[in-house]
Amino acid sequence: MLEFWFNPYTSLARKLCTLILAVIIAVSLHQYFPMPTTLQLLFVGAGIMFLVCRLCKIYVVKNDPRLLLYRVFTWIPLSFLCAIIFVKAFDQLLMWGIQGIAIMVISICLLSPHVLFQKPIHDQNT
Repeated sequence: MLEFWFNPYTSLARKLCTLILAVIIAVSLHQYFPMPTTLQLLFVGAGIMFLVCRLCKIYVVKNDPRLLLYRVFTWIPLSFLCAIIFVKAFDQLLMWGIQGIAIMVISICLLSPHVLFQKPIHDQNT
């Protein structure tokens, strides 16, 4: 979903532009179609779940996409996000869904600021 955020080769400007765009979308939609606080917290929780599953993919299954557990850690945040959108935000599906995804992106970006300053790892052997 947000793999470019964790890519050390992606420029800092692109990462910050994405964060600023998500903040603008979330704030502007909140002005016109305010989402309930509990629903906002569910989308923040979806962002935290994405980060936890991403760390599990890195450290538990060692980024081996052939394993079933790797696929499970990929689909857990997506299924949780779809469940929130279609069960809790179904009243105003478009506005609350977009606003919720923007809130999730903001939570992922704010809870993982260390990736902004990662340097690409160069292999000494090549």
